[in-house]
Amino acid sequence: MVAVDVAAASIRAPTRLRLTLYAKGLVAFVGLLAYLIIVGLYVAHEQGRLLHFHGHLEQLHVENELLTKVNTALTHSLVTLQTLLNSDLAEPRFNDIQLDLAALAPNLPALKETFPEIASTIGRFERHLSGASGERERDRLVALRDSGQEFSAELEKRETRTQSQTDQMSKEFLRVVQHFTVILSVAFLLGLAVFGSAAMMFFSRLTSDIKNAEARTAAIVEGYRGKPLEVTRHDEVGALMEHINRIQSELSGREQQQAISNEHRFFREKMAAVGSLAAAVAHEINNPINSISGIAQHTIDGIRSHKRLDDETLCGNAEFILKQTERIALIVRQIADVSAPRSADPELLDINELVQTTCSFIRFDKRFRNIPIMPDLDHDLPAVRAVADHLTQVLMNLLINAADAMQEVAGRKPMVRVATRRTNGVINLSVSDNGQGMDSTVRAHVFEQSFTTKPAGKGRGIGLYLCKTLIEEIGGRIDLESTVGAGTTVRVSLPSQQRSTAAA
Repeated sequence: MVAVDVAAASIRAPTRLRLTLYAKGLVAFVGLLAYLIIVGLYVAHEQGRLLHFHGHLEQLHVENELLTKVNTALTHSLVTLQTLLNSDLAEPRFNDIQLDLAALAPNLPALKETFPEIASTIGRFERHLSGASGERERDRLVALRDSGQEFSAELEKRETRTQSQTDQMSKEFLRVVQHFTVILSVAFLLGLAVFGSAAMMFFSRLTSDIKNAEARTAAIVEGYRGKPLEVTRHDEVGALMEHINRIQSELSGREQQQAISNEHRFFREKMAAVGSLAAAVAHEINNPINSISGIAQHTIDGIRSHKRLDDETLCGNAEFILKQTERIALIVRQIADVSAPRSADPELLDINELVQTTCSFIRFDKRFRNIPIMPDLDHDLPAVRAVADHLTQVLMNLLINAADAMQEVAGRKPMVRVATRRTNGVINLSVSDNGQGMDSTVRAHVFEQSFTTKPAGKGRGIGLYLCKTLIEEIGGRIDLESTVGAGTTVRVSLPSQQRSTAAA
């Protein structure tokens, strides 16, 4: 019990803080949610950058479109103006190109607002465009051409720079998009790999632990009482494993207690049987002792009366005393054979010798004074592996039940027959009586614990139940056949060993 108590104490030892399956699922959900939030924040940040780039590109596109539109109109106007100046007209007039410049004027305010650095150039162009009072038309047109050419040069510079910025911004936008795509793909694959692997490992381990618990439960039911199941979890499954270990430990302890209780009960019943036979044994021993005492006293009286006893008388007296002492020695030896402590472990037994010893001993019981025991033994039986005390107790219980069944039988001579046979590799030991017999209702319950048909004080209902338990422990079987008014036969089937032993 020390080992069991230590194991039980280790099972009941405090464990780490438990994290239930629900808590683990909640932690996994929170982890996944945090990961998604981080990824979402990154996506939002990158989306903001992309929107910034897109807005800048839109702005550059608008600026470039404005520059192109103004520069195209200005170039066309300058070409017309130069053509006008190169014409044969003595005095070209501003009205001749006013329509060409009309499409240019509405865009100049927007251009100055967009490009304030060239506002002065635009302003000079606008002043020449409006012209000074009293100025000659040719001089005005020449000044307009010169300021227009300067304006066109500035526009080309701005257009070139804007286009360069647009190209550079487009490349940066593409780089950011590619980087964002790569990072998002890696984050998705990494999250899938991490959380997928974690989920697979969790459920694989959970499945394995549940199968181990299931297998250990089945093993405990089948009688396993070895090393406790290793508890590597601290959740509901771990608690289940600890309960399984506790059940195994408690079953082991109870089985040991039951074994000890059975041994004590067997010892008490054995001693009670020996005590009940003590009077009969004393009577059997007392008869030869009285005979020896009488012969010895007769011899002493003859010697003291100076009567000479002849040698034949003395020899007869001595032989009589020797026979009586041999009778006493036989009785003592039979008692010693039955009551001597035997090994508690299974061993090879000669079933016939055990039957003869037990039957010789049980004859001293007063219930068998008028009941003959008739052995019918097969003298070519192999050995049986069993606990000697257990088979002795089984046979004694069956013989005593047979004697009790014939106490009130009238009209026929009571008789008990004990037979051994070998059938298909199985050793059969049967005890038959011609007593009262049993009906079908009683036969259905005879092997149940605490069931008895004997009066109060003469039976506790554990005899046949204990016989069944002891026989089944060694892989045997016990059956009962009975007929009301005809008698009962109890047949015990035992597995045999190949090695045979000579019967006594």
